[in-house]
Amino acid sequence: MDDKFLNLSDEDSDWAEQYNMDEESTILDLIRLKGLDSNFFNTMEWVDNCQSRILDPSTPLLAEELAMKHDVISSDQTKDFDTKRKYVGLFELNQLEKIWVSIYKNSARPINYEKFYMENTAIDRFLTDISYGSYSSPEVLLMIAKCFNLYFLAEGELTLEEVFFGKVQKRSGNYSRRKSRDDNFTEFHYQVIREKEHFKARGETFNLEEFTIKMLSAYKESEMDCPVINYTEDNIESFIVAYYRWKKKNLNNQKPTIDIEEIKNDSINALISLGYSVKISKETVLKVVNVKLTTEENIKNALMILVNNK
Repeated sequence: MDDKFLNLSDEDSDWAEQYNMDEESTILDLIRLKGLDSNFFNTMEWVDNCQSRILDPSTPLLAEELAMKHDVISSDQTKDFDTKRKYVGLFELNQLEKIWVSIYKNSARPINYEKFYMENTAIDRFLTDISYGSYSSPEVLLMIAKCFNLYFLAEGELTLEEVFFGKVQKRSGNYSRRKSRDDNFTEFHYQVIREKEHFKARGETFNLEEFTIKMLSAYKESEMDCPVINYTEDNIESFIVAYYRWKKKNLNNQKPTIDIEEIKNDSINALISLGYSVKISKETVLKVVNVKLTTEENIKNALMILVNNK
């Protein structure tokens, strides 16, 4: 691999290093003066820009472009007595890139995180990588460092919640609460997909409200955890409205992921969560998996086989 950062002219290298060093200060000023979202670094947009800079160091920083757009001049927020290094320089970033490429020599690099990955945040991408036993790319690792740098630079002005996930939303709560709610809807959605395939195979019409009430009763009788949390038959309609709202937001515009392994693992885990054995889940998914389809579409195809084989 070429040392792209080291191949820059002295002037371009100084320019790139300075903007990189000032990035957290620039973002903090934009948060204070222009109301920029405090979780700026933990976004797919920033990760994509960082990746572009790794591949082509002459690429302008997103923070720089935002500062110019809003006419904000970054203030120098370093301290003369602070000798601790709090930023990753271009040389160090180049080293991280070389190590990552040496590990995944034949792997296709993600082209566009925002377009191809289903996770809502870059930290979710990091957790997905870890769960599959993979090393995250340098841009994802740098995102974590930038978030902590911003947190320390703000000196108590921003919480870790705000730095990583933005401000707590009224009624919706913090990110942990919102994610838990999303996970509940995801589990419920898998149940709906399977039940629809059963009804389709029998030539019957599926009724979502009837299915939800039936599922609530079954879980209650068996004393099992239920994905329809804090809902009863009396307020089930409000749950269904919320489910449709979640589905519209999260699934209607879902794009296929570039990672075939992620598609397979997510599809297999979905089938296992529906009660199928690990062996059957793996065998069925491997028969139908298609990288050009979304995870949901792959799950539907696998369920179609399982339902029709009964």
